Amino acid sequence: MPDLSHQPRISVREAATLRHAAMEDTSCTIVDVSGDGFRLAVPRGIRCGTGYTLSFASGDHPVAIRWASLGEAGGQFLD
Repeated sequence: MPDLSHQPRISVREAATLRHAAMEDTSCTIVDVSGDGFRLAVPRGIRCGTGYTLSFASGDHPVAIRWASLGEAGGQFLD
């Protein structure tokens, strides 16, 4: 049976920008982070997939969006 446990998440509130070549930049807020992932508050729908860059205070990070719902999206850091 696969391990379904999650890494502990740390609550944050940091402004960020989500970029993808096929869409306009999206201003968002990083809501929480874990060792390899994050949850965002987003103002509009985001498609799941790769090719995204999440930019915030520590720099630009390649990411994959793994899930998206009303006003939220979650993903994985690829660096």
